[in-house]
Amino acid sequence: MRTGNKHPVVEKVEAEVEQTLRDFGYELVLIKFGGPPGNQTLSIYIDKPGGVTTNDCQYMAERLSVLLDLLDPISGAYHLLVSSPGINRPLTRDSDFDRFAGKKAAVTYRDAEGKRATLRGQLKGVEADQVVLEVDDQPQAVPLHDVEQAHLVHEWEDE
Repeated sequence: MRTGNKHPVVEKVEAEVEQTLRDFGYELVLIKFGGPPGNQTLSIYIDKPGGVTTNDCQYMAERLSVLLDLLDPISGAYHLLVSSPGINRPLTRDSDFDRFAGKKAAVTYRDAEGKRATLRGQLKGVEADQVVLEVDDQPQAVPLHDVEQAHLVHEWEDE
């Protein structure tokens, strides 16, 4: 998963959480852990074909809570949040760039000088280890290893 440096709690639980979700027919999109001591949150974003409902999130929160009680990765109290990735879904795996080809996306990366930059355009997929987006009718490529984060950009239709 493309998440940069992972929090040690995420590293401890990610494989087990991903397998449990897969066993129930869900996909792990992203896990995040953080917050001030005494008010920390483990956020788990899930998806499935056709999208997830609040009932799906509640169902998996109950199952993941049991798993996390067994793994006991966090000392002290914390909040568990199981949620849909939302309409601006994070693209966390290299395969997501091909999977969501044709959709509008934003890709944040470090350019040759080390400066952060963001490209927004229509996702074309991955070619030769580079994410390709069409920006203003021109293909633009970013090496996969330079991508810091990426997400879909929902296009609101005029009604």
